[in-house]
Amino acid sequence: MNKKNFIFLIVFMAMPFISGCMRKEVITKRTPGVTDMEIVIGSSLSLGGHASFLGIQTIHGSLAYINEVNAKGGIYGRKIRIITYDDQYNPSNTVANTQRLINQDNVFILFDYVGTPTSVEIIDIVHEVKIPLLGLFTGAEALRNPYRPYIFNVRDSYYSEAEGAVAYFVDKLRFKKIAVMYQEDSFGLAVLSGVQLALERRNMNTIVIDTYIRGTMDVEESIRVIKLSGAEAVILAGTYEPLAKFIKISNDKGFTPYFHTVSFVGSEAFAKEIVEVKKIDPLQYDKIIVTQVVPSPFLEELPGVKEYRELVKKYYPDDKPNYVALEGFVNAKVLVAALEKAGPDLTRENFIEALETMQNVDVGIGKEIKYSILDHQGLEGIYYSKITDAGVFITFTP
Repeated sequence: MNKKNFIFLIVFMAMPFISGCMRKEVITKRTPGVTDMEIVIGSSLSLGGHASFLGIQTIHGSLAYINEVNAKGGIYGRKIRIITYDDQYNPSNTVANTQRLINQDNVFILFDYVGTPTSVEIIDIVHEVKIPLLGLFTGAEALRNPYRPYIFNVRDSYYSEAEGAVAYFVDKLRFKKIAVMYQEDSFGLAVLSGVQLALERRNMNTIVIDTYIRGTMDVEESIRVIKLSGAEAVILAGTYEPLAKFIKISNDKGFTPYFHTVSFVGSEAFAKEIVEVKKIDPLQYDKIIVTQVVPSPFLEELPGVKEYRELVKKYYPDDKPNYVALEGFVNAKVLVAALEKAGPDLTRENFIEALETMQNVDVGIGKEIKYSILDHQGLEGIYYSKITDAGVFITFTP
Protein backbone atom coordinates (compact mmCIF):
# COMPACT_ATOMS: atom_id res chain seq x y z
CA MET A 1 0.00 0.00 0.00
CA ASN A 2 1.42 3.35 -0.99
CA LYS A 3 1.66 6.28 1.40
CA LYS A 4 -1.26 8.15 -0.20
CA ASN A 5 -3.63 5.20 0.13
CA PHE A 6 -2.48 4.57 3.70
CA ILE A 7 -3.29 8.14 4.74
CA PHE A 8 -6.67 7.89 3.02
CA LEU A 9 -7.44 4.67 4.92
CA ILE A 10 -6.52 6.23 8.28
CA VAL A 11 -8.71 9.27 7.60
CA PHE A 12 -11.58 7.07 6.44
CA MET A 13 -11.42 4.93 9.58
CA ALA A 14 -11.26 8.01 11.80
CA MET A 15 -14.23 9.76 10.18
CA PRO A 16 -16.93 8.29 12.48
CA PHE A 17 -14.96 9.38 15.55
CA ILE A 18 -14.29 12.85 14.12
CA SER A 19 -17.91 13.17 13.02
CA GLY A 20 -19.13 12.17 16.48
CA CYS A 21 -16.87 14.70 18.19
CA MET A 22 -17.92 17.44 15.78
CA ARG A 23 -21.59 16.55 16.25
CA LYS A 24 -21.22 16.68 20.02
CA GLU A 25 -19.44 20.03 19.80
CA VAL A 26 -22.11 21.43 17.47
CA ILE A 27 -24.92 20.21 19.73
CA THR A 28 -23.23 21.66 22.80
CA LYS A 29 -22.79 25.03 21.12
CA ARG A 30 -26.24 25.01 19.54
CA THR A 31 -28.24 23.99 22.61
CA PRO A 32 -28.55 26.73 25.24
CA GLY A 33 -27.71 25.63 28.76
CA VAL A 34 -25.96 22.40 27.75
CA THR A 35 -22.20 21.89 28.04
CA ASP A 36 -20.02 18.83 28.50
CA MET A 37 -20.17 19.43 32.26
CA GLU A 38 -23.68 20.66 33.08
CA ILE A 39 -27.32 21.23 32.16
CA VAL A 40 -28.55 24.64 33.29
CA ILE A 41 -32.27 25.10 33.90
CA GLY A 42 -34.14 28.16 35.17
CA SER A 43 -36.94 28.86 37.60
CA SER A 44 -38.90 31.94 38.68
CA LEU A 45 -40.93 31.41 41.83
CA SER A 46 -41.92 33.07 45.07
CA LEU A 47 -39.04 32.88 47.53
CA GLY A 48 -40.23 35.87 49.55
CA GLY A 49 -43.57 37.45 50.41
CA HIS A 50 -46.92 35.90 51.30
CA ALA A 51 -46.49 32.85 49.00
CA SER A 52 -42.86 32.15 49.90
CA PHE A 53 -43.61 28.80 51.55
CA LEU A 54 -44.80 27.49 48.18
CA GLY A 55 -41.75 28.59 46.23
CA ILE A 56 -39.20 27.55 48.83
CA GLN A 57 -40.68 24.11 49.38
CA THR A 58 -41.20 23.42 45.67
CA ILE A 59 -37.55 24.09 44.89
CA HIS A 60 -36.33 22.27 48.02
CA GLY A 61 -38.27 19.18 46.98
CA SER A 62 -36.80 19.29 43.49
CA LEU A 63 -33.26 19.95 44.66
CA ALA A 64 -33.38 17.10 47.16
CA TYR A 65 -33.63 14.69 44.23
CA ILE A 66 -31.39 16.64 41.83
CA ASN A 67 -28.62 16.96 44.42
CA GLU A 68 -28.65 13.20 44.84
CA VAL A 69 -28.55 12.63 41.09
CA ASN A 70 -25.62 15.04 40.80
CA ALA A 71 -23.81 13.32 43.67
CA LYS A 72 -24.02 10.07 41.71
CA GLY A 73 -22.51 11.57 38.58
CA GLY A 74 -25.39 13.49 36.99
CA ILE A 75 -26.93 12.73 33.60
CA TYR A 76 -24.39 11.28 31.14
CA GLY A 77 -21.66 13.03 33.11
CA ARG A 78 -23.47 16.37 33.23
CA LYS A 79 -24.58 17.92 36.53
CA ILE A 80 -27.94 19.68 36.69
CA ARG A 81 -27.76 23.29 37.87
CA ILE A 82 -30.88 25.33 38.66
CA ILE A 83 -30.83 29.13 38.52
CA THR A 84 -33.67 30.50 40.65
CA TYR A 85 -35.03 34.03 40.84
CA ASP A 86 -37.56 35.35 43.34
CA ASP A 87 -40.66 36.84 41.72
CA GLN A 88 -42.52 37.51 45.02
CA TYR A 89 -45.66 36.03 43.35
CA ASN A 90 -45.72 39.17 41.17
CA PRO A 91 -46.46 38.58 37.45
CA SER A 92 -44.29 41.46 36.19
CA ASN A 93 -41.33 40.06 38.14
CA THR A 94 -41.96 36.65 36.62
CA VAL A 95 -41.82 38.07 33.10
CA ALA A 96 -38.57 39.94 33.83
CA ASN A 97 -37.03 36.87 35.48
CA THR A 98 -38.01 34.67 32.56
CA GLN A 99 -36.50 37.02 30.00
CA ARG A 100 -33.30 37.11 32.05
CA LEU A 101 -33.16 33.32 32.29
CA ILE A 102 -33.61 32.94 28.54
CA ASN A 103 -31.60 35.87 27.20
CA GLN A 104 -28.80 36.25 29.73
CA ASP A 105 -28.49 32.92 31.51
CA ASN A 106 -29.22 30.91 28.34
CA VAL A 107 -30.99 28.13 30.26
CA PHE A 108 -31.89 24.83 28.62
CA ILE A 109 -35.47 24.73 29.91
CA LEU A 110 -37.77 26.46 32.41
CA PHE A 111 -38.84 24.49 35.46
CA ASP A 112 -40.80 24.65 38.75
CA TYR A 113 -42.75 27.86 38.16
CA VAL A 114 -45.20 28.62 40.97
CA GLY A 115 -48.59 30.30 40.64
CA THR A 116 -51.28 31.00 38.07
CA PRO A 117 -51.14 34.82 37.69
CA THR A 118 -47.36 34.55 37.34
CA SER A 119 -47.16 31.56 35.00
CA VAL A 120 -49.87 32.61 32.54
CA GLU A 121 -47.93 35.79 31.81
CA ILE A 122 -45.06 33.87 30.22
CA ILE A 123 -47.09 31.61 27.90
CA ASP A 124 -46.36 33.77 24.86
CA ILE A 125 -42.65 34.01 25.71
CA VAL A 126 -42.38 30.24 26.01
CA HIS A 127 -43.97 29.66 22.62
CA GLU A 128 -42.09 32.42 20.87
CA VAL A 129 -38.72 31.10 22.06
CA LYS A 130 -39.83 27.44 21.79
CA ILE A 131 -38.36 26.62 25.18
CA PRO A 132 -39.83 23.73 27.20
CA LEU A 133 -41.55 24.61 30.48
CA LEU A 134 -41.94 21.64 32.83
CA GLY A 135 -43.53 21.13 36.24
CA LEU A 136 -45.68 24.14 37.17
CA PHE A 137 -47.15 24.50 40.65
CA THR A 138 -50.54 25.55 39.32
CA GLY A 139 -53.57 23.72 37.98
CA ALA A 140 -54.79 26.55 35.75
CA GLU A 141 -56.63 25.47 32.62
CA ALA A 142 -54.99 28.27 30.61
CA LEU A 143 -51.73 26.32 30.85
CA ARG A 144 -53.45 23.23 29.46
CA ASN A 145 -56.09 24.43 27.02
CA PRO A 146 -55.74 25.31 24.24
CA TYR A 147 -52.97 22.79 23.61
CA ARG A 148 -49.55 24.20 24.57
CA PRO A 149 -46.78 22.36 22.64
CA TYR A 150 -43.94 23.55 24.90
CA ILE A 151 -45.67 23.36 28.29
CA PHE A 152 -45.65 20.08 30.24
CA ASN A 153 -47.73 19.81 33.39
CA VAL A 154 -47.04 17.11 35.96
CA ARG A 155 -49.88 17.73 38.45
CA ASP A 156 -53.58 17.50 37.67
CA SER A 157 -55.70 20.63 37.11
CA TYR A 158 -57.85 22.88 39.28
CA TYR A 159 -60.81 21.62 37.26
CA SER A 160 -60.12 18.15 38.67
CA GLU A 161 -59.75 19.53 42.19
CA ALA A 162 -62.97 21.52 41.84
CA GLU A 163 -64.81 18.45 40.55
CA GLY A 164 -63.49 16.51 43.54
CA ALA A 165 -64.72 19.15 45.99
CA VAL A 166 -68.16 19.37 44.42
CA ALA A 167 -68.45 15.58 44.26
CA TYR A 168 -67.71 15.41 48.00
CA PHE A 169 -70.08 18.19 49.03
CA VAL A 170 -72.95 17.49 46.62
CA ASP A 171 -72.79 13.78 45.78
CA LYS A 172 -71.57 12.55 49.16
CA LEU A 173 -72.88 15.06 51.71
CA ARG A 174 -75.95 16.09 49.64
CA PHE A 175 -75.41 19.82 50.08
CA LYS A 176 -77.51 22.17 47.98
CA LYS A 177 -75.89 25.53 48.79
CA ILE A 178 -72.31 25.95 47.55
CA ALA A 179 -70.55 29.34 47.75
CA VAL A 180 -67.22 30.49 46.34
CA MET A 181 -64.83 33.12 47.72
CA TYR A 182 -61.74 33.68 45.61
CA GLN A 183 -58.62 35.78 45.17
CA GLU A 184 -59.44 38.26 42.42
CA ASP A 185 -57.02 37.20 39.68
CA SER A 186 -56.48 34.43 37.13
CA PHE A 187 -55.88 31.85 39.86
CA GLY A 188 -59.17 32.58 41.57
CA LEU A 189 -61.02 32.65 38.26
CA ALA A 190 -59.51 29.29 37.29
CA VAL A 191 -60.88 27.68 40.46
CA LEU A 192 -64.24 29.45 40.11
CA SER A 193 -64.60 28.23 36.54
CA GLY A 194 -63.89 24.66 37.63
CA VAL A 195 -66.51 24.86 40.39
CA GLN A 196 -69.12 26.29 38.04
CA LEU A 197 -68.54 23.56 35.47
CA ALA A 198 -68.77 20.85 38.15
CA LEU A 199 -72.04 22.31 39.44
CA GLU A 200 -73.47 22.70 35.94
CA ARG A 201 -72.91 18.98 35.37
CA ARG A 202 -75.27 18.49 38.32
CA ASN A 203 -77.80 21.12 37.14
CA MET A 204 -76.78 23.43 39.98
CA ASN A 205 -75.34 26.92 40.42
CA THR A 206 -73.32 28.59 43.16
CA ILE A 207 -75.52 30.24 45.74
CA VAL A 208 -73.17 33.24 46.01
CA ILE A 209 -69.75 34.33 44.74
CA ASP A 210 -67.48 36.94 46.29
CA THR A 211 -63.84 38.04 45.99
CA TYR A 212 -60.95 39.65 47.80
CA ILE A 213 -57.93 41.49 46.41
CA ARG A 214 -54.78 39.38 45.90
CA GLY A 215 -52.02 40.24 48.36
CA THR A 216 -54.41 41.61 51.00
CA MET A 217 -56.20 40.22 54.05
CA ASP A 218 -59.44 42.08 53.28
CA VAL A 219 -61.94 39.25 53.58
CA GLU A 220 -64.43 40.69 56.09
CA GLU A 221 -66.98 41.88 53.51
CA SER A 222 -66.90 38.50 51.77
CA ILE A 223 -67.67 36.82 55.09
CA ARG A 224 -70.72 39.03 55.60
CA VAL A 225 -72.06 38.32 52.10
CA ILE A 226 -71.49 34.57 52.20
CA LYS A 227 -72.81 34.17 55.76
CA LEU A 228 -76.08 35.77 54.68
CA SER A 229 -76.42 33.20 51.90
CA GLY A 230 -76.61 30.30 54.34
CA ALA A 231 -74.02 28.34 52.36
CA GLU A 232 -73.44 24.77 53.53
CA ALA A 233 -69.96 24.68 51.96
CA VAL A 234 -67.60 27.45 50.88
CA ILE A 235 -64.95 26.77 48.26
CA LEU A 236 -61.98 29.10 48.73
CA ALA A 237 -59.18 30.10 46.36
CA GLY A 238 -56.28 32.10 47.73
CA THR A 239 -53.14 31.95 49.83
CA TYR A 240 -52.99 30.45 53.30
CA GLU A 241 -53.10 33.59 55.48
CA PRO A 242 -56.30 35.26 54.19
CA LEU A 243 -58.08 31.90 53.91
CA ALA A 244 -57.30 31.01 57.52
CA LYS A 245 -58.51 34.46 58.55
CA PHE A 246 -61.73 33.92 56.59
CA ILE A 247 -62.43 30.64 58.39
CA LYS A 248 -61.54 32.06 61.82
CA ILE A 249 -63.81 35.10 61.58
CA SER A 250 -66.61 33.02 60.06
CA ASN A 251 -66.48 30.57 62.95
CA ASP A 252 -66.31 33.40 65.49
CA LYS A 253 -69.50 34.80 63.99
CA GLY A 254 -71.26 31.45 64.37
CA PHE A 255 -70.97 30.59 60.67
CA THR A 256 -69.57 27.03 60.52
CA PRO A 257 -70.05 25.52 57.05
CA TYR A 258 -67.58 23.14 55.43
CA PHE A 259 -64.60 24.86 53.84
CA HIS A 260 -62.52 23.64 50.93
CA THR A 261 -59.49 24.93 49.09
CA VAL A 262 -57.18 23.56 46.43
CA SER A 263 -53.64 22.24 46.75
CA PHE A 264 -52.03 25.58 45.88
CA VAL A 265 -52.74 26.80 49.41
CA GLY A 266 -49.75 24.91 50.81
CA SER A 267 -51.30 22.62 53.40
CA GLU A 268 -48.51 22.85 55.97
CA ALA A 269 -48.48 26.66 56.03
CA PHE A 270 -52.28 26.63 56.02
CA ALA A 271 -52.35 24.21 58.97
CA LYS A 272 -49.94 26.38 60.93
CA GLU A 273 -52.18 29.42 60.36
CA ILE A 274 -55.25 27.46 61.44
CA VAL A 275 -53.77 25.84 64.55
CA GLU A 276 -51.04 28.14 65.84
CA VAL A 277 -51.86 31.60 64.52
CA LYS A 278 -55.65 31.81 64.31
CA LYS A 279 -56.27 29.10 66.92
CA ILE A 280 -59.42 27.88 65.22
CA ASP A 281 -61.59 25.59 67.35
CA PRO A 282 -60.39 21.97 66.85
CA LEU A 283 -64.04 20.90 66.73
CA GLN A 284 -64.16 22.54 63.28
CA TYR A 285 -61.13 20.72 61.84
CA ASP A 286 -63.22 17.99 60.18
CA LYS A 287 -64.91 20.70 58.15
CA ILE A 288 -61.69 22.04 56.60
CA ILE A 289 -60.86 20.10 53.43
CA VAL A 290 -57.92 20.49 51.05
CA THR A 291 -57.71 18.57 47.79
CA GLN A 292 -54.19 17.39 46.89
CA VAL A 293 -52.51 16.36 43.63
CA VAL A 294 -49.85 14.13 45.22
CA PRO A 295 -50.30 11.53 47.95
CA SER A 296 -49.62 12.22 51.60
CA PRO A 297 -45.95 12.93 52.39
CA PHE A 298 -46.42 10.69 55.43
CA LEU A 299 -47.21 7.49 53.46
CA GLU A 300 -43.80 5.87 53.67
CA GLU A 301 -45.17 2.60 52.28
CA LEU A 302 -45.02 4.33 48.89
CA PRO A 303 -41.38 4.01 47.68
CA GLY A 304 -41.35 7.48 46.10
CA VAL A 305 -42.58 9.09 49.32
CA LYS A 306 -40.04 7.15 51.36
CA GLU A 307 -37.26 8.27 49.01
CA TYR A 308 -38.48 11.88 49.20
CA ARG A 309 -38.46 11.83 53.01
CA GLU A 310 -34.95 10.35 53.15
CA LEU A 311 -33.46 12.83 50.67
CA VAL A 312 -35.16 15.90 52.14
CA LYS A 313 -33.87 14.88 55.56
CA LYS A 314 -30.39 14.53 54.03
CA TYR A 315 -30.27 17.83 52.11
CA TYR A 316 -32.79 20.01 54.02
CA PRO A 317 -32.87 18.63 57.58
CA ASP A 318 -34.79 21.62 58.92
CA ASP A 319 -37.73 21.05 56.55
CA LYS A 320 -40.73 19.01 57.65
CA PRO A 321 -42.33 16.65 55.11
CA ASN A 322 -45.05 18.45 53.15
CA TYR A 323 -47.20 18.13 50.03
CA VAL A 324 -45.57 21.07 48.23
CA ALA A 325 -42.03 19.72 48.50
CA LEU A 326 -43.22 16.25 47.52
CA GLU A 327 -44.71 17.76 44.36
CA GLY A 328 -41.39 19.46 43.62
CA PHE A 329 -39.66 16.11 44.18
CA VAL A 330 -41.97 14.41 41.67
CA ASN A 331 -41.31 17.22 39.17
CA ALA A 332 -37.58 16.53 39.49
CA LYS A 333 -38.05 12.80 38.96
CA VAL A 334 -39.91 13.52 35.72
CA LEU A 335 -37.19 15.97 34.66
CA VAL A 336 -34.41 13.44 35.26
CA ALA A 337 -36.32 10.63 33.53
CA ALA A 338 -36.78 12.82 30.44
CA LEU A 339 -33.12 13.90 30.40
CA GLU A 340 -32.01 10.28 30.60
CA LYS A 341 -34.43 9.26 27.86
CA ALA A 342 -33.26 12.11 25.61
CA GLY A 343 -29.74 10.66 25.56
CA PRO A 344 -26.26 12.19 25.69
CA ASP A 345 -26.73 14.38 22.58
CA LEU A 346 -29.17 16.65 24.39
CA THR A 347 -31.29 19.19 22.53
CA ARG A 348 -34.58 20.87 23.33
CA GLU A 349 -36.15 18.92 20.48
CA ASN A 350 -35.17 15.47 21.74
CA PHE A 351 -36.03 16.49 25.32
CA ILE A 352 -39.58 17.29 24.15
CA GLU A 353 -39.68 14.01 22.21
CA ALA A 354 -38.53 12.15 25.32
CA LEU A 355 -41.38 13.64 27.35
CA GLU A 356 -43.99 13.04 24.66
CA THR A 357 -43.04 9.36 24.42
CA MET A 358 -43.09 8.75 28.17
CA GLN A 359 -45.53 5.96 28.93
CA ASN A 360 -46.30 4.51 32.35
CA VAL A 361 -43.19 5.88 34.09
CA ASP A 362 -43.23 4.84 37.74
CA VAL A 363 -42.07 7.58 40.13
CA GLY A 364 -43.06 5.65 43.23
CA ILE A 365 -46.27 7.42 44.28
CA GLY A 366 -48.83 4.83 43.22
CA LYS A 367 -49.57 6.56 39.92
CA GLU A 368 -47.57 6.56 36.70
CA ILE A 369 -46.47 9.46 34.52
CA LYS A 370 -47.87 9.37 31.01
CA TYR A 371 -47.57 11.88 28.17
CA SER A 372 -48.24 11.87 24.44
CA ILE A 373 -47.78 14.28 21.55
CA LEU A 374 -51.18 15.87 22.17
CA ASP A 375 -51.44 15.23 25.92
CA HIS A 376 -49.02 17.15 28.13
CA GLN A 377 -50.71 16.21 31.42
CA GLY A 378 -48.50 13.77 33.33
CA LEU A 379 -50.61 12.76 36.35
CA GLU A 380 -54.36 12.40 36.76
CA GLY A 381 -56.48 12.21 39.88
CA ILE A 382 -56.73 14.00 43.22
CA TYR A 383 -56.70 13.16 46.92
CA TYR A 384 -58.76 14.48 49.84
CA SER A 385 -57.15 15.67 53.04
CA LYS A 386 -58.33 17.17 56.33
CA ILE A 387 -56.55 18.62 59.30
CA THR A 388 -55.95 16.57 62.43
CA ASP A 389 -55.45 17.51 66.07
CA ALA A 390 -51.71 17.18 65.42
CA GLY A 391 -51.94 20.14 63.02
CA VAL A 392 -51.24 18.30 59.76
CA PHE A 393 -53.40 17.48 56.76
CA ILE A 394 -53.87 13.73 56.35
CA THR A 395 -55.44 12.12 53.27
CA PHE A 396 -58.72 10.28 53.66
CA THR A 397 -61.19 8.43 51.47
CA PRO A 398 -64.72 9.90 51.55
